Amino acid sequence: MSFNAVLAATIVRWGGLLALAVVMGGFALDLFVLPPSARELDAARRRLRVWGTLAVVVLIVTTAAALVMRARTMVGGDFAGLLAALPIVLTRTHFGAIWMGRAVAIGLLLIVSPIPRRPLRVAGLLLSLAVALTTSLTGHAADWGDRSFAVLVDWIHAVTAAIWIGGLFGLTLAVFGDRARWPVALLGQIARRFSRLAGYCLLAVVATGAYNVWIQVPVLTALWTTTYGGALMAKLALAVALASIGCANRYVVLPALCGDRPRKTARWIRLGRLAMFGPHRGPAPASARLARFVACEALIAVAVLGCTAVLGESTPKHHAGHVSPAADASATSWNRSSTRTP
Repeated sequence: MSFNAVLAATIVRWGGLLALAVVMGGFALDLFVLPPSARELDAARRRLRVWGTLAVVVLIVTTAAALVMRARTMVGGDFAGLLAALPIVLTRTHFGAIWMGRAVAIGLLLIVSPIPRRPLRVAGLLLSLAVALTTSLTGHAADWGDRSFAVLVDWIHAVTAAIWIGGLFGLTLAVFGDRARWPVALLGQIARRFSRLAGYCLLAVVATGAYNVWIQVPVLTALWTTTYGGALMAKLALAVALASIGCANRYVVLPALCGDRPRKTARWIRLGRLAMFGPHRGPAPASARLARFVACEALIAVAVLGCTAVLGESTPKHHAGHVSPAADASATSWNRSSTRTP
């Protein structure tokens, strides 16, 4: 594939990952973080549904774009044969079968996303889990087989990362804008619930990420000699920064917000901040610091998903023959031409 084709595929994948994170994180916030009895959160929930619906639309666009790019790969960039290649991709390739399942799930998501009823919110979360599974089934993990342990681990990694990152997006875009009008106890309850959820997700992301690195990078030198390794190192660095800010939120900002006694961990975090950034300039309300920290995490998370998109379009060292996610389409095209009757 040419550089422009790879760049376009990476951008499309990045947009799809961002959209899926917004969708999944919005459902998780609505179902597990925001207290159901708090009427003050009605406007925030409406904004979550709006953002979620817009993200589903982006998912539709990126999913359609991925199909078109896969078909274009089959015909070697020939737009004249693009329409003829689309049915072949859908009916004769592994990607096509997974794509049709993904399209059905996204179509149902578009129906349920704007509806506030809790059973449909649960259904929406389950549908988003299915969409995440299609991502794993068309990625590098699927080289071990659709029912392999690698696919399961990759799916858990994708789901927990999307809930964590998407929750940050949802808090920043839809929830914390009204924080000044809420009781401090309500804000503290929301922050504690999300911090707990993010902590569980972080543990799962670290465990599954370590397994993915182990199977995809068999030699250490691949971390600095391949595009995949470079993107992985950048992702790890950004993930550490993301986790560090989350740790500061949990052990410094939350106790100040809720009036709790700071833990011993908070002292070391403050010392680290002092060493890196100097003395704290002027007091800021704990609620404002909480919102600022979460917004900073969300910005870093955008870059993390960008690195993930690069990883998805790069070749792991373990797969010398897996040149790109379009490889199976190209192979299908070659097989079709090689078996054509003279």
